[in-house]
This record gives sequence, structure tokens and C-alpha cells, in this order.
Amino acid sequence: MDIGMLLIKAVVAGMVFVAIGGFFIWKFSKDTIDKDLNRLNKETEAVRGKQVELNAKIKEASEELTKRKAEADALVAKMTEDASTKAKEERDKIVAKARVEGEEIIVKANNTKEDIRKAIVKDMDMKTIDVTALVLEEVLGKKGKPALDESMIIEFLEGLMKMDMEMIGEEIKVADIITASPLSDALKNRLSDALQTKLGRSVAINQNTDPKILSGIILKFGSLNIDGSLATMVRENAIAMKEKIEKGLLKI
Repeated sequence: MDIGMLLIKAVVAGMVFVAIGGFFIWKFSKDTIDKDLNRLNKETEAVRGKQVELNAKIKEASEELTKRKAEADALVAKMTEDASTKAKEERDKIVAKARVEGEEIIVKANNTKEDIRKAIVKDMDMKTIDVTALVLEEVLGKKGKPALDESMIIEFLEGLMKMDMEMIGEEIKVADIITASPLSDALKNRLSDALQTKLGRSVAINQNTDPKILSGIILKFGSLNIDGSLATMVRENAIAMKEKIEKGLLKI
């Protein structure tokens, strides 16, 4: 065998060896690369999964933040409304209290004014009655006053016979009378007969005297008063005369 053939065989064998070695190197490299690629793909998928999970958590956190913000805004709005309502209620209470206190002051002032007016009127009435009593004493004297008493009582009894006394119930057993001086037996019997006629039954008579009525009689059935006293007549006529003077219907 010549040298040329040997060289050719050596070259061919070397090429075959190189090819085989290159194949194994490529195979090894390919397996390594595939493993690295698979690991990289897995890591990439894991990163993507974590990214998706992170995005979901960010979205959830954002939604929760929006929800909490809305709740906080609603709470602030409610607290503001409640505070406004409370302030309005307190203001209304203060205004109502002030109004009531103002009305009470006005009422008290009016009552005080009315009490003063009544006291003045009462004082004037008493003075008028006192003056009338003095006049009667001077004009009638001790002999004329009993005659006036009898005349007024008889006139009262005549008016009593014309009155409707159905409001006097069966429970009324006693009639109280007030006169300026004690009644005579004749007048007392006449009064008793008149009451028996009007009521259809007899009632006891409880007599009291009060010089302040001047003359006449006051008859009481419980809380019902029938006033025929001269003092009341004087007072009523004085009031009527005062009203006429104030209205310009009477000149003095």
C-alpha cells in the first residue's frame, strides 16, 4: 500500500472521528441547551404566573381601596348630615325654648297687668260700696234701712217665683242665704214657702249676715249663687256707667 492511500485513509478516519466527536459534542450541547431552555421556560411561566397573581392582587387592592374610599366618603357625608341635623334640632330647641320663655314673660306681664287692673277695679268697687253704705246710713238712717232691706228681699222673692229652678238637683238639701241684717221670721217663712213651691220639696235654710252687701239677699244652692244684693247692683251699675262714659254714650 502506497503512502497516498494511507494518507487518504488517515484523513478519512480523522474526518470520521471528528464527525463522531462533533456529533457527540452537538448532542451534548443540544441536550444541555434543551434543558436550559426548558428550565428557562418554566421560570418564565412561573414569573408570568406571579405577574398575573401580582396584577390580580393589585386590582383587588385597588378595588378595596376604591370601596374603602367610597365608604369613608359615605361616612363623612352621613356624619356631616347628622351633625347638620343635630345642629338644626338644637337650634330649633333653643328657638322653641326662647319662644316659650318669651310667651311666658308676655303672659306673666299680661297677668300682672290684669291682676293690677282687677285690684284697682276691686279697690274702686269697694270704695264705691263703702261710699254707698255711708250714703245709705246718712240718707235712710236706722229706721229707713230695715224698710229698704224688706223691700229688696220681697222684690227678690217675687223674681224668684219667675225663675226656672230645674237645675237645682234633688241632692240639694240646704239653701244658704246672706243678708245685711238678720231676716225677720215673716220673711224667713215667706222664703221657705217660696223655695218649697219652686222646688217641690222643703229645704233647710242656713242664714248668715254680711253688712258689706248693703241690703237685699244672696241665695246659694251649693255652687249656684242667685245674687240680689244692693252691693252687686251698685257694682254692676257702676261698671255699666263706666263703659258708657268710655264709649262716649254718657257725659258727666
